[in-house]
Amino acid sequence: MKSEPITDFLDRATRFSESHNGQRLIVSAFSILAVLILLAFPGSVLAYIFGLPLIFFVPGFALVRLFFWKGTSVEAKFVLSLGMSILVVILLGLLLTLSPIGLMSSTTQASLIIFALGAVAIEARWLHADRVGKGVVPVVQEHKEEASGGKMDKVVVAMIATALVISAISFGLIVTAKYPSRTFFAMTDENGSADINVNQNVGGNITLMLQVKNGESGARTFTILFQNWNSTALGSWNVSKTVQKGDYWDYKTSIHLPLAGAFRLDFKLYIQEPGKAAIEYGELHLWIWVG
Repeated sequence: MKSEPITDFLDRATRFSESHNGQRLIVSAFSILAVLILLAFPGSVLAYIFGLPLIFFVPGFALVRLFFWKGTSVEAKFVLSLGMSILVVILLGLLLTLSPIGLMSSTTQASLIIFALGAVAIEARWLHADRVGKGVVPVVQEHKEEASGGKMDKVVVAMIATALVISAISFGLIVTAKYPSRTFFAMTDENGSADINVNQNVGGNITLMLQVKNGESGARTFTILFQNWNSTALGSWNVSKTVQKGDYWDYKTSIHLPLAGAFRLDFKLYIQEPGKAAIEYGELHLWIWVG
């Protein structure tokens, strides 16, 4: 009958997946396949199907096989794999953030596959999942539940301790982090349009609106310096203002145009933190034609 070969195949596949070598091979093959799919089909349904187990199950399962396999129930192994995967991902993220290579999708994928394959290799070579510790007397059947309970208590304590350590490290990084600047410097015409009329009449004025947002970590003194790059006919000036964190500074200026020709208007922005020297943040340039 056709069902017998199928049943026999399923039985053999089940026995293989329950064996230590089978699980080592499955974890390794799945990790490699998942990373290849993430690289080939980013953002696709396949990427989610293979990416979620790679993040939320495989790392923890590899750790469970290393440290908590013997005497732990199937249900406990599954729950531990989920919880420890989250801890592993957080720890890997912290290490990548602190490292020169940085935290990116490519480095995250690489760290996950290296961790999974490394854990499998260590378990296969040294810390076998079915090992019995030195001096440990095999537990008799009637005390199996009590032993499993003690094992789970140790696992829970280990997970809580790890979570507390990682949380403390994360909090320290948040408190001491140097946040990137979110300051911006923009220029529009007097009506707030970026479509500035660069063709001007001799003897007239060009009116511009310069806007600064303080995206630093505290109050800063901002200085705008105006210069005419290719002529001294338009003069030069500077203006300063202290701007609180997150606030805007809108400065309206009108520049007289006494001569015909092509002129480049240069606006430089300087930022000064209290007690420190001013630094040049950036420049805005505008070419105008006066005739």
